[in-house]
Amino acid sequence: MLPAHKTKTRPHLLLANDWIVLQAAHDSASKNLGRSSKSHPYADRLAKQVFRLFNLGHRDIAIIAAIAAQTERARARQSYNMTKVLTLVPLGNARIYRVSGCGQSLDGYH
Repeated sequence: MLPAHKTKTRPHLLLANDWIVLQAAHDSASKNLGRSSKSHPYADRLAKQVFRLFNLGHRDIAIIAAIAAQTERARARQSYNMTKVLTLVPLGNARIYRVSGCGQSLDGYH
């Protein structure tokens, strides 16, 4: 089931057909990503993206699902890259570390 979403700008009156579009787009985007639309940890984040696209005026289920899935993949790559960049790597036996990927050392950081 699509999680409830509160917009910060103004409340929208959603009709039954609107909810059908939102639910179908969320389910399709989740399927496109190969994950559960109900139990995945980022199901709510995906739902917010679906709502955002709907509020921008998109009504085509396939377009909403494709853009939402693409955005979610980009967020996952960005999160992976940030984690990768912020990994501390020890330099030899000394208590000197560098942040992986940027060449900077953090003397004495532990």
